[in-house]
Amino acid sequence: MIKILICDDDSAIREQITSLLLSFGNKNKLKFQIDIKESGKFILTDPVPYDIAFIDIEMPNVNGLNLSKRLKAINPDILVLVVTSFQSYLDDAMKIHVFRYLSKPIDKNRFYANLKDALKEYRMISKIITVTFNDEVHRIKTKDILFIENQKYGSIIHSKYGDYQTNKKPKEWLKMIGQESFVFSHNSILVNLQNVVDFNSTTVVLRKNDQETVTTYISQRKHSDFKKAFFNFAGGIK
Repeated sequence: MIKILICDDDSAIREQITSLLLSFGNKNKLKFQIDIKESGKFILTDPVPYDIAFIDIEMPNVNGLNLSKRLKAINPDILVLVVTSFQSYLDDAMKIHVFRYLSKPIDKNRFYANLKDALKEYRMISKIITVTFNDEVHRIKTKDILFIENQKYGSIIHSKYGDYQTNKKPKEWLKMIGQESFVFSHNSILVNLQNVVDFNSTTVVLRKNDQETVTTYISQRKHSDFKKAFFNFAGGIK
């Protein structure tokens, strides 16, 4: 079940977001666990992990930016949607990697469009695969995979936290993972677009962590399709 926080000192906004979530959930047969707060002060004594949060910026005691920072410290994968009528806060909000911005008054169509994006992202970052090889068993979040490299008798999964030998081929993993972010840059290399920071006609650069990147290959034959897939994944940016 997806755990959602609504935190806003305006009761009308809290009620509107709750109603929109319940309506969307009923229509799409989704169950949400919704916690409703009128202040961010709760986080000081009750550090609860959430998957998605709708947070007002201008609140007493603990404002929305500080609340978002604390929530991300508890769950780095939380998707924060800022609800605000104050444009002056947007620069600060960008620094904590807010997922989306919703301006007040809330537009229903814009809300649903952003909620769909958040749910799509949630499914992508929360999916886990189980990798077994000989006597070893590893559970890996697909978002942490950098690329999967074909080997003679299987493949190697290169992730942010290590490399894992597997008996399955990249094409088998592509079918099992089932996410549009995984694209072949080469006949033998399956790349996770979520972690791509740069690429050219021969090389793909992927972010391993804040300090490190790794590179892999892209073939001339795959370059055009890879570029198209990357821009589609990035939301049509060209």
